[in-house]
Amino acid sequence: MSMQSRPSGPRRASALRRYGPIVAVVAVIAIVVAVFGATSGGGGGKKNNAASVSASGNGPVMFDKSLKVDWGPNCDTTTGKVKIPSIYAPPCVEPFKGNNGGATAPGVTADTITVAVYVGQNDPLQGAFLTGAGANITPDTNADQIIDFGKLYESHFEMYGRKVDFVKYHATGGPADEAAAKADAIKIATDIKPFAVFGGPAETSAFADQLAAEHIVCVGNCAGTYPTSFVKAREPYLWEFGPLTDQAAQLSGEMIGKQLGGKKAVHGGDAVKDKDRVFGILHYNTPDGQYTELFHNLQDALAKYHVKAATDVSYPLDLTQASELARTTIAKFKSAGVTTIIMMGDPIMPKYFTDEATKQNYFPEWVIGPNVFIDTAIFGRTYDQKQWVHAFGFSLTPARGEQQTDNAFNLYEWQYGKKPPSNIYDVTNYDPSIFFTGVHLAGPNLTPQTFEAGLFRAPIVGGGPTTVTISRGHHGLWPGTDLGGIDDATEIWWNPTASGVDEVGHNGTGLWEYVDGGKRYRLGQFPSQDPGFFDPNGAVTIYKTLPASDTPPSYPSPAGTGG
Repeated sequence: MSMQSRPSGPRRASALRRYGPIVAVVAVIAIVVAVFGATSGGGGGKKNNAASVSASGNGPVMFDKSLKVDWGPNCDTTTGKVKIPSIYAPPCVEPFKGNNGGATAPGVTADTITVAVYVGQNDPLQGAFLTGAGANITPDTNADQIIDFGKLYESHFEMYGRKVDFVKYHATGGPADEAAAKADAIKIATDIKPFAVFGGPAETSAFADQLAAEHIVCVGNCAGTYPTSFVKAREPYLWEFGPLTDQAAQLSGEMIGKQLGGKKAVHGGDAVKDKDRVFGILHYNTPDGQYTELFHNLQDALAKYHVKAATDVSYPLDLTQASELARTTIAKFKSAGVTTIIMMGDPIMPKYFTDEATKQNYFPEWVIGPNVFIDTAIFGRTYDQKQWVHAFGFSLTPARGEQQTDNAFNLYEWQYGKKPPSNIYDVTNYDPSIFFTGVHLAGPNLTPQTFEAGLFRAPIVGGGPTTVTISRGHHGLWPGTDLGGIDDATEIWWNPTASGVDEVGHNGTGLWEYVDGGKRYRLGQFPSQDPGFFDPNGAVTIYKTLPASDTPPSYPSPAGTGG
């Protein structure tokens, strides 16, 4: 395993980063749109052995070397997984023969599965900010790339005699337009009649809520970010890629409570340094209160460690009010004697908060809590560096690797023999990766309930420094039924002098350092002491080659370009 803590030197302009960096952009702006429940018959409580079937008895036979089964040309019988170069490849299933049951659910026939692909509208101010940062925010290009990833999985996974009919739908309103979101969901249900939807507006829950009411599966970026209570009430229709908000709150609350609570503010500026920590919470919310429960979940998680915020500020993503919001917010924290601001929000507004903090000569610790990818270099470089030198904390995204190691980039190039046209390839891969795994493991009788059972049946995958752990169902990683996706997190600190490329290939200064090489922690596993914030020993910014645990198998390219 080789790594570098401070990469320097030229990189290709198109060198992009791994998973998650731009998902924040998409989640906040709805560029593309924003996982892997317990029905009475989910298969998640079963061990993932080859003969696992759903409770309804029609699940596929999964790989087992002891079974005398011809697993077909798409199965790697050495690994027992589908033959694609990804550690997230699902287990092989016995190739399907016979009658698939025909129209097993709305949007499903004997030959097709209809999937609507939501093409969002960009907010002009937010779009200008992101274009300046280098992100591809062309909605149709991103939607086409989602479909490309879908076709990739379709050609390798078991589809039980069906092909997917992708139908693009252009949004009638912006990312926060609740009325338009609900109307769009109704129109999709009425006109397209899909089994599932990819993508949706990110700043309102109305779209996902209405789709669930229409009994349509809402996948990945469509499902947004919600607490267990919201998703459970709409089971089995909402499937996020990341953790549910209460899961993220528990992870970050454990980290902050164990490592920072009751201790000195050793990482702050001179005015707060070495004082007893006084916490403040700065938290983003949508007009319909989508993240209110997340805030309360974080308060509850911190309370377990006797950590209580002296004050908090809730803010909207409104660039027309950003300067005034920042002025009053920073004044409030400063007046309350806050040494340590827990930042749980979007990736755009911190620029205004940090600029204002410097204007007010206030240099607290900035602790990254649950966030929509504040933990990326592309945005970290836009924040006031006199402030961000004090930034550290919690990250759901994995340690970064070189472009050729990125899961989604590598898959696309392997399949098509060319680079992805959009530089937010990770985000455009989320929805298809969830959906086709569920279909592959659901069996021929495809319904929302068997789709859920398929996701539950998938084994735990990931967990290395550059790969998040993903599981759903009953694998013992969370109390009760896990309706979310990502199960772990890592710890980071901002190095303003580290040089290298950001997530969209721009060479510059300022990178996140991943503590202990990006080691990831599940609930209950965070250490009780400072793990090495602002310590370059053992930290890594970008892996030049992947750790062995995260390296996928190599297979010949379908495009004939090598493996």
